[in-house]
Amino acid sequence: MHMLLAALGAVVIAAAVVIVAVQRSRTPSAVSDARRAGSAAGAGGAAIRAPGAPELGSSAPIGVRLTGFVVDGAGLPVAGAEVSAEPERGIVDRALAPPPRAGAASAAPDSAGAGGAGGQGADAADAGTHAVAVAPPTGGDGRFVVDGLSPGRVRVRVAGAGILPAELRYVPVPSDEVRIVVARQIAIEGTVTDGGKPVANAPVGLRGDAIGGTIETRTSATGAFRFGSLPEGRFQLFAWQGALAARTVRLSPLGAGPFGAVELRLEAAAIVVGRVIDREEGTGLVAAIELRPSGDDQAPRYVRSGDDGVFRVEGVPSGRWIADAFVPGYLSPGGIELEAGHGIPEIALTRGGAIAGRILDGDGHSIAGAQVRSLTTGANPTELSAEVERDKLRRFSGRTAAPVPTAAPGALDADPQFIARGELGVMVGAIPPIPPPGAHVAQMAIAVDPSLAGEPAPLPVDPARASIWTTAADGAYRIRGFSAGKVVVLASAPGFAEVRSRPVAIQPGQVIAGIDLVLTPGTVIVGKVTDQHGAPVIGAQVSVTPAAHDSAAPGASPGSTLDAFTDDAGEYKLGPVTGGVELRATAYGHGEARRTLELAAVRGATPAQHREDLVLVVADAVFAGILEDAAGAPVGGAHLDVVGGVGDGRHAIVAPDGTFSIDLLPAGPLRLHIEHPAYPPEDVDVVAGEAHQARARLRLPLGGGVEGAVLDAASGAPIPGITLAASGPGNALAEAATDKLGRWKLAPLRPGRWKIAVKQPGYLAQARELDVSAARTPGATSLRDIRIELARGALIGGTVRDARGQRVAAAHVIAAAAAGGATCEGDSDGRGEFRLHDCPTGDVAVAASKADGRAAARLTVRAGDEVLGVSLELR
Repeated sequence: MHMLLAALGAVVIAAAVVIVAVQRSRTPSAVSDARRAGSAAGAGGAAIRAPGAPELGSSAPIGVRLTGFVVDGAGLPVAGAEVSAEPERGIVDRALAPPPRAGAASAAPDSAGAGGAGGQGADAADAGTHAVAVAPPTGGDGRFVVDGLSPGRVRVRVAGAGILPAELRYVPVPSDEVRIVVARQIAIEGTVTDGGKPVANAPVGLRGDAIGGTIETRTSATGAFRFGSLPEGRFQLFAWQGALAARTVRLSPLGAGPFGAVELRLEAAAIVVGRVIDREEGTGLVAAIELRPSGDDQAPRYVRSGDDGVFRVEGVPSGRWIADAFVPGYLSPGGIELEAGHGIPEIALTRGGAIAGRILDGDGHSIAGAQVRSLTTGANPTELSAEVERDKLRRFSGRTAAPVPTAAPGALDADPQFIARGELGVMVGAIPPIPPPGAHVAQMAIAVDPSLAGEPAPLPVDPARASIWTTAADGAYRIRGFSAGKVVVLASAPGFAEVRSRPVAIQPGQVIAGIDLVLTPGTVIVGKVTDQHGAPVIGAQVSVTPAAHDSAAPGASPGSTLDAFTDDAGEYKLGPVTGGVELRATAYGHGEARRTLELAAVRGATPAQHREDLVLVVADAVFAGILEDAAGAPVGGAHLDVVGGVGDGRHAIVAPDGTFSIDLLPAGPLRLHIEHPAYPPEDVDVVAGEAHQARARLRLPLGGGVEGAVLDAASGAPIPGITLAASGPGNALAEAATDKLGRWKLAPLRPGRWKIAVKQPGYLAQARELDVSAARTPGATSLRDIRIELARGALIGGTVRDARGQRVAAAHVIAAAAAGGATCEGDSDGRGEFRLHDCPTGDVAVAASKADGRAAARLTVRAGDEVLGVSLELR
């Protein structure tokens, strides 16, 4: 898809810090590879760390340049942003540098690296370079130009008034123009009320990936709250106090704003009290508990149980919820469903199976510092490791799945994957696969103050039962928490090849000892990557992955991937590895090469060496053309991205006269994605060919736009902070939020039939269908003054019984306006009781059904009423 060096995701704007790398998962598991950058506290509830100020060089040397655009989350250019670039320290990509001068010191071929540090063969002098090149502030189009850079990898910083400082790591230069999406600095504020009166000291929660999970604040004496210094994004906002709760409001503050204040209205809720126990012993467990809604209308809640296993969650809105718990080494049933406020839920966890053994070298000596993990066999293998346990603890503590490092800004170890070993250090697991020039791939990283939505406190575990993920001097390991199935244990240590055990069948509660693993030096794979003409391919990425076990399903790959990059001679070095492996090479502007190798076990202390040369065919086709709109005007500044195939990620930015050219493509058909903030996105099929072929002429259709206001139907007052979701032709989606005056705008939209849906707690859901025509000019509005008046709903509740007067659970209840139109529905709980929120007003028909039984009632309700005594008897 798009090659966005972004601090914002396509669906969720996750942060203001972006790492330009895609960190391959060590296994096909749920382990999150994203690594977050630390931050300093900011005012009002969330904090984003500003990158440390770089040292400015005395003069900018003449060299290559980095160009591109800075835009915000709404895709609009950011003016006045300052972009600077400095060479990466500690991890240098020698492959991009020009050949060394005669007589100059250079790294030996072996410095291409082994294992996780492959391909980083720069000399120490390069690693210490810290000169900075600074671009002039961006203009109205958001464009920047950084001159005077040396070829290699740079750290790019973006700062400016009203935006959150951002970093982009390992950006290759020279490269294609880049598009940097930064997060504007926004605030979310409002009041908490109960019956129209402000509520003081009420907890308010704000949840979103952009802030690393859930953060909280409390209202002032006037009921006001404010979360400041936030990145733009999508959030869930909620409040509670004791047995009262305000239902969750979804917010999407994107762009420069301003954004209206939000009112959270407290209503009757419940306090959920439950217990987490050991299923076999019946004793309480200290656990991390997640209480999540059965639907998606509420934000989840998170608490910890005490030593007796008891937990308490206040301010839970009525309805059905799922309670689940996490304790290291235990298995969860997947959660239990409950009705808020009814009964005392008990979450019974089962002890998982355990495997234990020792990690030895070829002479039978214990190895200290070895790391172990396990994978299930078969398709879609899952991992059990220290990283997986940490990710689960984060999830059950209301955080996002990856950790927040606490290293100082700019430090070499600020990347949680980087470990200082020797002069340059190495990257544990798969190193960030620094793409060759132009192959821009963005990996998001969240910058959050660890004291807010950062790392949760660990759960206490009995050391005699705890997993041992890293061996001590005795070489002993232990892995707990297995469900039924077959697993393999993997072990690795510095200087040894990763080894896998035979498949082991295990059951919950079973303890299997004596699964010892012997580590060997393995084999180092070396070779040369050339094109079909024999020329060396510099900067090619070469990866080696253990091949799947014979008993594994096709596509399963239980083992770590190691990466390296070829040097100036096209040479690479990878390893050590052992057994069956799959070797893969890719490079910017080339195809790919794959090999399957079988490497024999190596005895002794010295690794063996295997040479494997690879050939990558040059992708030398070109697609050039002119982009115009339906009126024939050139569409300058549009972003063109090749989607899929070997050319995936190649892109260009259209010049002001509408011309463009994308080279280094495979010859033949390809798909092109076109984006411009004033036009609807478009995908076109084109054909790449020789450079001298005629330019193609592409037409980008004009779009339309809709604008209007959201008002309270009773008072006529504007409703700020409302999110409108629109769906249109070809599954196109759009979203907008109302400002302080309730105004909104959706543009650009593909011409055709669109449906606009508005759903806000306290009001009846409403949907409008509109025919959107194309505007006469790009980005203009074609449909104006669309008034959406939201009527306040009512709360209808009661009891469903059968003909004998017994309460009926799981009966489906629907309340509909007698004249037709709006409805609300739900199910009765275990006590036969139901509550339906945001129901239509006026004459309302309430009906219940279960199996062959039916019941009906008629009543009259007004906006804001709470009618809780409805009795429905099934017959």
